[in-house]
Amino acid sequence: MFNIKLIAAVLMSLSNQNEVVFREQPQTDECLKIELSLNLKGEMKVQRDGKFVSIPMTATANHNFEERIIHLSSAGTPDKVARNYSKAEAMFNIEGVKSERTLRKQRSLLVAQRPESSIFVYSPKGPLSREELELIGEHFDTLSISSLIPVKGGLSAESWKLKDTVVQAICNFEGLSEHTLTGKVITNENGIITFKIEGTASGVESGASVTSTITATGTWVEKIGKINSLSWKQNDNREAGPVNPASKTEMEINIKRTTLETPETLNDAALVSIPQNFDVPNLMTYVEFKDQQGRFDLSMSRDWQLVAKTENHVVLRLVEKGDFIAQATVSVWSKAEPGKHLSVAEFKNITERTPGWVVEKDLQEGEVPSGEKGRWVYRISALGQLDNIPTMQNYYAIASPNGEQVVVTFSLSPKQAEKLGTKDLSLIGSLELPGNSGK
Repeated sequence: MFNIKLIAAVLMSLSNQNEVVFREQPQTDECLKIELSLNLKGEMKVQRDGKFVSIPMTATANHNFEERIIHLSSAGTPDKVARNYSKAEAMFNIEGVKSERTLRKQRSLLVAQRPESSIFVYSPKGPLSREELELIGEHFDTLSISSLIPVKGGLSAESWKLKDTVVQAICNFEGLSEHTLTGKVITNENGIITFKIEGTASGVESGASVTSTITATGTWVEKIGKINSLSWKQNDNREAGPVNPASKTEMEINIKRTTLETPETLNDAALVSIPQNFDVPNLMTYVEFKDQQGRFDLSMSRDWQLVAKTENHVVLRLVEKGDFIAQATVSVWSKAEPGKHLSVAEFKNITERTPGWVVEKDLQEGEVPSGEKGRWVYRISALGQLDNIPTMQNYYAIASPNGEQVVVTFSLSPKQAEKLGTKDLSLIGSLELPGNSGK
């Protein structure tokens, strides 16, 4: 008599051998070559002469980089990788005005990590500029690609819902409100599975509400056990926020992934400068701003966002977790003779002549220790009305031994004074003028 249990076990074994394990299993030190391209078109809504007008905009971007997994999360997904960029470039066209962004060669080695819910990108070689950070820190989150398909690996006719954490990362949201993104297998032929992802997602990014509609198609190759291509189409409807105006955009992102042996640019010797854990030294987290005419440099925390720039003024906004804290205006002042600077009376007169500003209460005034020989810093802090709105203003005059001068004005709601704390002093401390002795 045949052993029914034995026959059943053999049949089950044969069945398992033929079953496709539809999932990715990333491994530490595994390397990929990633090619990413983006095409975007849309419009921004800005206020001009009291009316909202639509401004057309387009953008293209290309990123080519090698990526090595440094650490896996408890769920087995990459949460820290090293990248070497051979190409990182973007071209923007806003109302006919073109601007280009590129990555400096000395910043081609980067680290992308996600110790918690948000991704953090930095260079172990030093601070990035704001433009560089936006170029390489806000492109499609390749750490999440392996999580687009089911983690259990069973090939099913049923659709699957993407995890909230994956959607938040892919959409670059600071916070996810809700989503309906689901995936489904379309075809399975010759060891290649084609899948589709569709749905909507809403959340908050840079303090603004965003609603996204997404349609994506990808291919998974059984031979390498990975997604090797992904076409991601996303329409965003963004409300105005403290940093960016309202906008509507359509974008298409195409991604190619290829496995490779560890390249020289990402071998152990190349990664020796990368911190071993998720703690990053401050110097690597800062964003630097260099005046094109060489009149001053800034090195600041990433919460300070650049919102406007003219020949003699730079406007920054401090935004923490979507909350607008303060605005800082850096104004280049006329140069004094070496060893001299604005008098206190002249500086007070400048602050009192701020358009729309009415002082109601003086809070603090005096010289601020700078820690540098010959550097002079003077502060005036007051409460009052700015265009009939209760406002706190902190004015700083900074002068170098050579006579270079800058005035920085911090404006904020009195209710936000506690959140500002000493962040104004930190920004002033990072400001470098020609002739400073340095820190």
